[in-house]
Amino acid sequence: MLVMPGSTEELRRKVQEVITTIESHGLFVHSRDLVIRYRPQSGGNRAKTFRLPLIAGTCVINALVPRSAMLLVGGHGGGKTTLIKLLGRMMTGKSIREIEDAILRGHPQLTEEKMVATLRPGPLMKEGLEVVVWRKFVTDFWKIVDEVNRLTPHAQNILLSMLAEGELKYYDEVKRCEEYCLYATMNPTDSGTFELAPPFLDRFGIAVPITMPTINDLETILSTRDERLFGYDELWQVPAILTEEDLLTIWNLADKVPVSPEASEYIRALVREFGACIRVDKSQSEDLTVETGLCDGCHYNTAKSVCNKVVIPLSVRAAKDLNRYSKATAWLVGADSVTVEIVKSIAPLVFWHRTRYVRDEISKAPFYGDRFLFTERLVERATARFAAREPAMKIMSRLRAGEASKSEIEELEAIAKSDLLVRLDYVAFAKQLTKSAYTKMIHRIDRAIGKRNVKELSEILRELMADTAIPNRGMLVGKVSEALHRITLTQFTLTFDQWQELWTSISIKFPRMTPILKETLRPPKRRVVRTDQLTLVVYVTGDSPDSAVFLEVSGGEPAVELKQMIEKSLSSTR
Repeated sequence: MLVMPGSTEELRRKVQEVITTIESHGLFVHSRDLVIRYRPQSGGNRAKTFRLPLIAGTCVINALVPRSAMLLVGGHGGGKTTLIKLLGRMMTGKSIREIEDAILRGHPQLTEEKMVATLRPGPLMKEGLEVVVWRKFVTDFWKIVDEVNRLTPHAQNILLSMLAEGELKYYDEVKRCEEYCLYATMNPTDSGTFELAPPFLDRFGIAVPITMPTINDLETILSTRDERLFGYDELWQVPAILTEEDLLTIWNLADKVPVSPEASEYIRALVREFGACIRVDKSQSEDLTVETGLCDGCHYNTAKSVCNKVVIPLSVRAAKDLNRYSKATAWLVGADSVTVEIVKSIAPLVFWHRTRYVRDEISKAPFYGDRFLFTERLVERATARFAAREPAMKIMSRLRAGEASKSEIEELEAIAKSDLLVRLDYVAFAKQLTKSAYTKMIHRIDRAIGKRNVKELSEILRELMADTAIPNRGMLVGKVSEALHRITLTQFTLTFDQWQELWTSISIKFPRMTPILKETLRPPKRRVVRTDQLTLVVYVTGDSPDSAVFLEVSGGEPAVELKQMIEKSLSSTR
């Protein structure tokens, strides 16, 4: 399936058709919406609004993110597991029975043998051979864990291994779980459950609360056909709309959606607001917390602050997940880039299950313990602080470009008196940016970027890697590397048939890449190969002759050579 611009729109239409089918066929009814404001790829300055059903829409977005994991939190009988099963049917093309066969049902007696794998008894008894048979939950693409909080801590650790490392081990065999979409349900009020530790919860990129349906929702639910009597019609009611290969292709397309500089700054600011503290590193402080007097007498301890309401800070993983899910959402709605508005819409879904708030604050009206609503309010507050921080961000932008004066440091220090992030992250860094060694280097870099001089940028990168005395060397290396990537980046879309011929030519030219390139011949596979000043990304979606293969080439001068070689090879096969 070779993906061209037209088929990109076709894939987007199919994903939206999944959501429409869920709503129009009454497969899951819930009236709350997720509102996305964006600017379309077709151009124009007018922002548009895209409405998704909050629960079903979030579940669909999760499937558009590679190796994703989502948590659905709600009481029994809310339709959580049924919704995910039906989505699995429509988004992978497998039958409902096949989806059901791979469900992992959580309960305290679930052993490793029932979760992961078992040994084939015949070879073991006759010859003493340990032949591992992996469970369908492990091998299937669409993974569902029902009632995850009924898993024992030991069973949770097994699942954590898969989410963290992408692999499971049983006896001496290791199973790589490279491509999957995972959904887990939980009923927090159910008896006989186990606590989910923060590191485990942090592995779930997004979560959605399942609340009780309204009277109008119930009217629609009760008017639909009784599935217990009739079952589900898999031709019309729950049709196969997408395939696993389609989803792998969408993963690659969504990853290419650019993130605007303002949205990138906003993502970083949001995550920092939920973890910053002037006194301690909250992730390292066990005894003294915001609930036990950490904020007493602090200058930043005000009613409008975010930091004094968060007990467990957000991790770096939260920032990465917010970036990934924002890209997937932007692709789904057809936005030209990820904007602040898109990030703001997704952020509460990415944050609320990972952290813990001060009990006295979340118990107040109008929250009454509603963590999701409280998170939405904190995101609103952090967004207002982000907007008010614009003067400080402009100063930092000029300092990074080597243009601001030392007098502007005083202006930053004045802003820092009322802004914790400016105090923690801007002021000290700004002083480093005024050093002459930095300003000379940044001007040289900017001149080379302006001229798109790959040779000069490659030379600068070698100098930066060799000279550890240059101020803010890490940031400068990142800037040069990003510039080389942007200038030299070339993307190719070809078929698996073409890739089978092309990879050998690349291997001959760059023999160190050979072992990794060979792995891509057993799709689906996504591999990143890096050598000195050369990055090659290979994404193979399937093994049929016309399955899509995506290549990205970037780096320094070797990247230019590889690009020319690929262009020549492809032109000779067309």
